[in-house]
Amino acid sequence: MPSQLQSPSAPPGACAPVPVHHPDPAAAGYSLLDDFLAAARAETGLPLADWAALHAWSAGQWRTFWGLFARWHAQAVPLQGDTGTVCEGDAIATARFFPGARLNAAACLLNDTIAPDTAPALVAAHADGSRVAWTRGDLRARTAALAGGLQRLGLEPGDRVVAVLRNDESAVLLALAVMALGATLATVAPDLGAEAVLERFAPLGPVLFVAHAAPRAGDTGTPLAQRVQAVAAGLPRLRALVLLDGAASPPPGVPAVPLAALQDGPPLAPAHWPLLPFDHPLWILFSSGTTGRPKCIVHGAGGTLLEHGKEHRLHCDLRPGDTLYFHSSCSWMMWNWQLTALASGASLVTWDGPVASVDTLWALAARERVTVFGTSPPYLRMCEDAGLEPGRACDLSALRAVLSTGSVLQDAQHHWFARAVGDLPLQSISGGTDILGCFVLGNPLLPVHAGEAQCLSLGLDVQARSDDGQRAETGQLVCANPFPSRPLGFFGDADGSAFHAAYFARHPGLWSHGDLVSIGAHGGVRLHGRLDGVLNVRGIKVAPGAVEQALAADPQVAEALVVQRADGTVVGLLVLAAGAVLDGTLAARLRTAVATRLSAAHVPDRLLDVPALPATHNGKLSHAAARAALGDGGPVHLAALRNPGCLQAIRSHPGLQAPSGPLGTADRQAPLLDQLQAAWDGLFGIAGLGPQADFFGLGGSSLLAARLMARVRELTGRALPLSTLLQAPTPARLAALLQQPADAAPGLALLRPGHGPALVLAPGLSGTVLECRQLVAALATGRPVWALQAPGVDDGRAPLASVPALAAWYAQAVLAAQPPGPLLLVGYSLGGTVALELARQLQAAGVAVQRVVLLDSYVARDLGAVRRTVSRLERGMRTLLRLHGPQRRAWLGGTLARLLGGTARRPGDLPAPSGLSPAQQSVYDAGWTALRSWRAAPLEQVPVTYVRCELPLGGHDDPLPVWRSVARAGLGVVRLPGGHLDLVGAQAATVARLLDGLAGEPAAAPAAAGAALPRGPVAPA
Repeated sequence: MPSQLQSPSAPPGACAPVPVHHPDPAAAGYSLLDDFLAAARAETGLPLADWAALHAWSAGQWRTFWGLFARWHAQAVPLQGDTGTVCEGDAIATARFFPGARLNAAACLLNDTIAPDTAPALVAAHADGSRVAWTRGDLRARTAALAGGLQRLGLEPGDRVVAVLRNDESAVLLALAVMALGATLATVAPDLGAEAVLERFAPLGPVLFVAHAAPRAGDTGTPLAQRVQAVAAGLPRLRALVLLDGAASPPPGVPAVPLAALQDGPPLAPAHWPLLPFDHPLWILFSSGTTGRPKCIVHGAGGTLLEHGKEHRLHCDLRPGDTLYFHSSCSWMMWNWQLTALASGASLVTWDGPVASVDTLWALAARERVTVFGTSPPYLRMCEDAGLEPGRACDLSALRAVLSTGSVLQDAQHHWFARAVGDLPLQSISGGTDILGCFVLGNPLLPVHAGEAQCLSLGLDVQARSDDGQRAETGQLVCANPFPSRPLGFFGDADGSAFHAAYFARHPGLWSHGDLVSIGAHGGVRLHGRLDGVLNVRGIKVAPGAVEQALAADPQVAEALVVQRADGTVVGLLVLAAGAVLDGTLAARLRTAVATRLSAAHVPDRLLDVPALPATHNGKLSHAAARAALGDGGPVHLAALRNPGCLQAIRSHPGLQAPSGPLGTADRQAPLLDQLQAAWDGLFGIAGLGPQADFFGLGGSSLLAARLMARVRELTGRALPLSTLLQAPTPARLAALLQQPADAAPGLALLRPGHGPALVLAPGLSGTVLECRQLVAALATGRPVWALQAPGVDDGRAPLASVPALAAWYAQAVLAAQPPGPLLLVGYSLGGTVALELARQLQAAGVAVQRVVLLDSYVARDLGAVRRTVSRLERGMRTLLRLHGPQRRAWLGGTLARLLGGTARRPGDLPAPSGLSPAQQSVYDAGWTALRSWRAAPLEQVPVTYVRCELPLGGHDDPLPVWRSVARAGLGVVRLPGGHLDLVGAQAATVARLLDGLAGEPAAAPAAAGAALPRGPVAPA
């Protein structure tokens, strides 16, 4: 039958891929892949002139390839016994690699032939700033000690150990000790709820449960110790609960053993670690749960280590002296993948803290001199959206490659990476938990093309097949030959029927992986996402089935289907029980249920009530049809659905549309509160939200705020600034505010009443202080807090495109409203620059100003032509020193000429927030024009505080010299971690404490330069 798949529309340039990085010929010639290519030529007598020939040989003569690689890799993974038979059988589902070989996985990872005991093995970095560093000798000795303790608990080969682990040194140590004894380990991260953990662990019948139990900053939901206790109670065969930290109560009769106690006794020396069959079960990982309970996927030791060795050494060029950090958790296969890099002699970095600011991971890579850094497209997108330029902000001179996986890497991200990070390979890799490895990878011999993975994996005959099984340029990813990392099967699937149905039923005789891919004639691979509806949340696979179960557990929900749009938005489609309505109360209850049962990462971004969910004739819900109805899938085979009419209701759901037209009722006779509630309902597409529905809690944005305030103006004739919603975010509070007399001054709103001199907050480029919501909420000062708003945001006025004009507008508003002084003027970003000019104009009008606070404010042209050129040359030289050979010559030929000629790229602008109205976009653009044309002038008598971020805003010169020249009455400098956007986000509470302290200082006290400021990390200017 003809294929029902439609090739996704390729981005511009897909037919002629754009190289964004070329390998250095000298480095390529030194690569391990080049060394292996020479070995393959010698083994086969074939010319194997290039990569294409090597891959074709490896896939076509796969037995010869794997035999050669096992010998070439023997220093890292020595196989004992009979290694003459590479593989028994030709069927992918049943083939057995190296059936006569034996090994111990931990001994392979910690062998002392590829790297000495003194070589670094592990650095565990913690959120509190602490750091643990172990050599290979340290790690081997500690593994032997813990293996001895676990053996005394009765752990034997074939036993199963389950663990809830944070990504730290004790997690690595546990894994190695369990491997040393030949037991099988299954792990999850601590963000899962107890019920979700038991779904995974209970079927395994584990004899040991190992867990972190101590609380950490950032934990959410039920305390971890309580969840550990609940999981232990659901595992009836436990011999012991091993606690890596903290305390938790095991069930009766099961001892709780601290980690330290296990390491105190005699060690089990590596010489006594058992040699086990090549396919001995090493790890159990879990499927996403798309079709029900998560499947327990069993992976063999030899196949895993052989496949990972190929990926690490040949595709990633990992070797002794390299340092690998892959951002992961113990729920994701990349944690296991990173761990086995020890066998290649590389050292590992782990991180168990949050991504507190946009530069967190880059800063970690810089501190630890990481050479290969693993991340995900969402993190790279977050960096791009924040205006971060990691190549300038951090010392990445040790870095030689960045790997990306977890979701599709887009063309634009490759181009951003080349600009913002540098001329390094950004290598897209993809495979899955199912094979604990990769089907597509990087390659040190090939260029990187935008939006593509560089190549197919060596030894694997990877193809794209249409629905009817024919080879195609775009189709379902399959593998047509046996490979060592094929899982042993599903635990508990005695006859193998579930395993066969999962991977071999779709295309008999082939491994069907479930990805949609395009394989280009040049060998590059373009990934288009999953076919089965699995969600990717920050690079970690999330089971829609688990989320659907949590939603459907509510008595008011009959059915639920969870899908992900191409932009990453997770949508929960709900069929409600008879008489139920999706109001604010139900929506809040459902979100809380998902976060409690699973984790905060599982909570859908949007919940939509629909009359029915698409289902096949046998009753199975179709994620693919739902995604297509949301506009992010291919054509739907309507005949395969028993209710195709439901797709139109999903497609046209008002919750997916930008609100348009009037909001709520037009009945002017209804009470004002009723009319405001109707406006709220219309704005968010949910009926009956109620008088206490919080605008921001429901996901309100500046665009929705503008629509809401326009409706208020229509209902009442009152023009309120958008910042009013910070004071009155619910219909009830807004109705009460509207009963009060109108403010006399447009452009100035009282956010919070108080006593004493006023704190006045000036907005950034957006023209409104809505972006400072977290900062305003965190302020504890008893002073009144006022907010300025730029003309043009929502009042029909023309935006002002100069700093003096904006200051004059704000000065007029201040003089009209007369907030009590001396005023504390605070400005975020552009607002700080305007606040300086506003202070000057208010002084001239006789209004006292206590202090001006600049929250990471910049100037566009602050250094003059000579210093700008010097600054560019300094940055250019740092880049030049990182380049080699042809790269250096090419860079010198173009970039250096532009730098010397003064035609380098203009300073990078922060990207405009998404979802702006045309009027808001005009205000944003006018703000940039104002900043670029502003020239600094001295400010007398008023001291200035400059709050600067540790991470500079990319593309802008350091403004500190300007602020020194401006602040004639004294400049204090406060340095905070993070980047520009963090000051009103992750660092908002810290900034609020600083402002509270400044608000409490004597009203007229001037500050000398470098004077100590209250409640903040202050440095002299």
